[in-house]
Amino acid sequence: MGMGHHPSIGEYLIQRIYEVGARHVFGVPGDYILNFYALLSGSPLQVINTCDEQGAGFAADAYARTHGFGVVCVTYNVGGFKVINTTAEAYAEKSPVLVIAGAPGWQEREKFALLHHKVREYNDQYKIFERITVASTELRDPEHAYGEIDRVLAEIVHKKGPGYIELPRDIVAMVPGNAPDTHSVQSTGHNNVRIPPGVLDQIVSRVNGSSHPVIWAGEEIARHNISPFVQALAEKANIPVVSSMLGKSVVDETSSLYLGVYAGVIGDEQVRAYVEASDCLLVLGVILNDVNLGANTAVLDPGRMIILSGDTCSIGSEVYGGSGLSAIAELPVEQFHPHDLRGTPHAQSLRKISYCPTHAKITAERFFIAIDSFVDESNVVIADVGDAAMGAMAITIPRPHQFLCPIYYSSLGFSVPAAIGVKAAHPDLRPLVLVGDGAFQMTGMELSTAARYQMDPIVIVLNNRGFGTERPMIDGLFNDVAPWRYHRIPDIIGKGKGYQVTTEDELTMALSKSKESKELSIIEVLLDKNDITPQLRRMCERLAKGVKRSV
Repeated sequence: MGMGHHPSIGEYLIQRIYEVGARHVFGVPGDYILNFYALLSGSPLQVINTCDEQGAGFAADAYARTHGFGVVCVTYNVGGFKVINTTAEAYAEKSPVLVIAGAPGWQEREKFALLHHKVREYNDQYKIFERITVASTELRDPEHAYGEIDRVLAEIVHKKGPGYIELPRDIVAMVPGNAPDTHSVQSTGHNNVRIPPGVLDQIVSRVNGSSHPVIWAGEEIARHNISPFVQALAEKANIPVVSSMLGKSVVDETSSLYLGVYAGVIGDEQVRAYVEASDCLLVLGVILNDVNLGANTAVLDPGRMIILSGDTCSIGSEVYGGSGLSAIAELPVEQFHPHDLRGTPHAQSLRKISYCPTHAKITAERFFIAIDSFVDESNVVIADVGDAAMGAMAITIPRPHQFLCPIYYSSLGFSVPAAIGVKAAHPDLRPLVLVGDGAFQMTGMELSTAARYQMDPIVIVLNNRGFGTERPMIDGLFNDVAPWRYHRIPDIIGKGKGYQVTTEDELTMALSKSKESKELSIIEVLLDKNDITPQLRRMCERLAKGVKRSV
């Protein structure tokens, strides 16, 4: 600890990060944050140095989604600005990530008008992060530093979004003289607000009086760790469940009540028809963005919906105050009546297609059928944006909360660094990464980070020589990417096994060998240039209408 009765500000920050639950910090060092990195190296927190700051940000985001709280630590501006994208993703998709960014000390700012990495004003970095975080602070006064750290951490935990702490380098070793010893700061977030009396009774009455109820479970269920309440409700009331695209795997996908992902016309037609015919749709923790609404193709009657989310509690046209998420945990499950499910599509027939590999050339559609038969409880499936995400919606995830995909914010390059965050959080699980060649070229060399830290992801690169999501909308040379020999990357990083496959049986063999090897593996799957899944084709057809209207 620091000199005197209290720890230094840097030591206190480390202590509080540990108490909130993180055991790893992802980042890239730089001179404005080096003294804090020196403290980290002697702390209980393990530092994982990535190749690039964006990779660190994605890793911290994935860590937060699977562990509950993640941390990325970078230097001033050149490091901070590289994690703006990953922080924006965490904000858009409600992931509790703390960004710690170094900065010039206050005294040197007063002495020098220009210091390296400065852009326009010394507080540019702080001002930008204010816009994309749920809480932020620029540590200035040592006497208030503890309280500011506590405030930001409390908001991150309660609002399930990113927070930002700017750490000028002359603040790190300072010791407050009169700082409190307790962490009494509480979140001001809306998730603490209770719903009005009587609303729960109305929900029970509406559900019990319906003949065709459906639960639509979303991403906020996972963020707030209330999946058990949703599962209990479904089982007690015998209500079929679908998930949102962003909320895939928030419920038990092996349950006979689970029908699949609902995403308007993009998803399965039987699922779409069943959900849209519901006379009581319980929308639980779903962020109603265009992705979850199937590129805005969802046809849902608001009068038949009960919406319980972080900032909404509504029954039909009536909107109530308070947090809908709190209401989910408070629902009197014992008061719900079981429903008759005759006429419901059989869950297993919707999801499972038997796979028997042949010598035929592998296609995008058959690839995902193969992966569905390969995935088991030891895997966390991480899908990058594009056809990797679209095809993965049809995969059955054997255990809840073992699927990740930033499909709403849709930033390419998430999956490979995300595997690092997942493996750090859950060393007993093995990440299975599904990524297109375009996305892989953005952050794929973080595989060297995985190799450095003895991690064993299985990374499957879908090589169709470019951006397959854009081609069906408007094509051109701008959709092509440089040809890489992805299966040779283990030769470059000096670790792991690589496989190149063109047929179904070659894919099956590569998957089998990857599972047996228990070391980093990369499988390059060669696909035709215009070969995409039916899900992606339906989405592109919808999006193409908007693109073509604007050109």
